[in-house]
Amino acid sequence: MRLPQRRLAIYIVIILALLGLWLASGTGVLKLGDGSRGGVFQVPAGPEGTGDAGFGGNNKTATRSRTPQGDEFEDQLRRLAAQGGGADDVTPTSETPTAAPSPSVAQEAKDIERDERLPGDDARRIFSGLETPQGSQVEDYGLAGVVSRGLPVGALPTPDETPGTERPWASGQARGYTMLYAMQPEARAVVESQIQTLLSAKIREIHIGVLIDGFFGPDFSYLKDIIRRLSGDERSLTLSLYLSNGPTMRRWREQRFNSLFARIDPDEFRQRIRREQLLRAQFIAVAIQARDIFRYNESLSPENSNIAVVMLEDNLDALAYRAMRDLALQEIGTLADFVRNPCLGCYSGNDDNTLGDPREEHKIARFGVLKAGDGYSFDGEGFEYPDSSGRGDSAEQVLRLMSDAVNKKLRYVGLWRHDWQGVVEGVPNKLPQLRNYIPSNADQQLFEIRALRTGLLKETNSEEADEENSAPGLE
Repeated sequence: MRLPQRRLAIYIVIILALLGLWLASGTGVLKLGDGSRGGVFQVPAGPEGTGDAGFGGNNKTATRSRTPQGDEFEDQLRRLAAQGGGADDVTPTSETPTAAPSPSVAQEAKDIERDERLPGDDARRIFSGLETPQGSQVEDYGLAGVVSRGLPVGALPTPDETPGTERPWASGQARGYTMLYAMQPEARAVVESQIQTLLSAKIREIHIGVLIDGFFGPDFSYLKDIIRRLSGDERSLTLSLYLSNGPTMRRWREQRFNSLFARIDPDEFRQRIRREQLLRAQFIAVAIQARDIFRYNESLSPENSNIAVVMLEDNLDALAYRAMRDLALQEIGTLADFVRNPCLGCYSGNDDNTLGDPREEHKIARFGVLKAGDGYSFDGEGFEYPDSSGRGDSAEQVLRLMSDAVNKKLRYVGLWRHDWQGVVEGVPNKLPQLRNYIPSNADQQLFEIRALRTGLLKETNSEEADEENSAPGLE
């Protein structure tokens, strides 16, 4: 129904008046969305005529820099490791010094961080001055691409994908990260750090696992951008999508989470998913979204492959698993292989009957049941770094498991740590938008590169001793 012309004219006048007030105020801060779905995007504007656009904007007078690439990136990591720094301290180089921010912008940054550190601060520092084919990230994309704002695929700047020449390519198994949080805006610094680590590791087959039920994110434009950046001519990507979330379902009594099926008793869910049309339709909607992502991944390279997991660490029995698998199969078809991720003993009534499908396990105590074609993730268990204490498997166990995974001919292995997902020991999990997602520092990234390459076949001979193919001890 069309609005009367007079009322429409009134609305237009009000909008123009508000816009005029905003421009006249000189604050130069534009807010979009409420932040609950990653919609907040603030661009502090610099003084008129200075060309200074604060954290973002169109600063045409700034000197563009280039991002450290390949071995240069690793050299900086090694130097920073000795100083306790991380990837967010790797600084771009430039022909001339970049002008310092204006006092007003510097003060505004202090004011913003006085009460709370911006979720995207790490990503902003990592990629400030990044030079890409699309232009300077800071100049063209505001907060260093921390929030995609629904930009089209390819709009986000891409770190340089050209590998260094000294490290030989490694292949033989898909390796990567279980980045369930990939689409969560506050986790952007972690995700960008892991993308750079994967590219620097020079492994032919990359794996990522992403949860798409709505608990994290969703920002499917950014997910497609991740997929594109990891699908180079010299790499293939194995993409796992988890269509629902078992751990949140097991907390159904708390009634805190609003994601798919998070408030249903698992015992009840097993029955309802087999018969209740509304519940089945909700799951089909997620499968349709997965189909779109799988098609995109497949379109980028014939070497790319897809895996559908109907529930992360599931609370299913064989009948419920069959029901969910059949629903997803109707939409996904042959675009993806189905893998079951059982969580035996996590809730009364759970079983681990895969109905002939491969399985994915998340506990080192269950590693022995895995066979060729199965997958493993450190999700939920995590791991420690060398010479450090914390939650999860030791560094020695990680390297040994990576070698054993090759011997078992597993299809993929995904790294995961509590810090990356904002999970704090002894503290109930916060809502995703309230968590502190912590990226790896330089020392940690170097260990991750070693773990990602351990046990794989090196494609060229090296005069240096290659300990990555030997028994996984620690130096």
